[in-house]
Amino acid sequence: MTTSKSNAEYLFNKDTAAHIIYAEVRHFVAEEPLHGRTEEEVRTLTRAIAYRIDQDLHWADVDELIEMIKHLQAIAAGTDDEVRLNNERTIDNRAYLIGRYFPYLRSTIDGLVRHIKPRYELAA
Repeated sequence: MTTSKSNAEYLFNKDTAAHIIYAEVRHFVAEEPLHGRTEEEVRTLTRAIAYRIDQDLHWADVDELIEMIKHLQAIAAGTDDEVRLNNERTIDNRAYLIGRYFPYLRSTIDGLVRHIKPRYELAA
């Protein structure tokens, strides 16, 4: 049987789980209602992510990730209070701020996936 006729195996590891968490939280932030999020919505998101990565998560950790991603998006958009941007765009500290805050986001996600054991799974 060729690979095209069978399901291909792939390695599910910490990096894959981290990408899933990041993508799901970014999607949640993009779809967040104007009135803000509720605790129940964050708990539902947490359960969905936990199911996808087969790892227990606490909703408060996911809520913290939501805040971090919203902060980074505000910096990228130039709407954060820390952004220094003039009309001519000659002064722009967004890259510096993103470089300063993104490692915190990455270390938080790494903390969530630290106990995931690599395994092979079938691709759908």
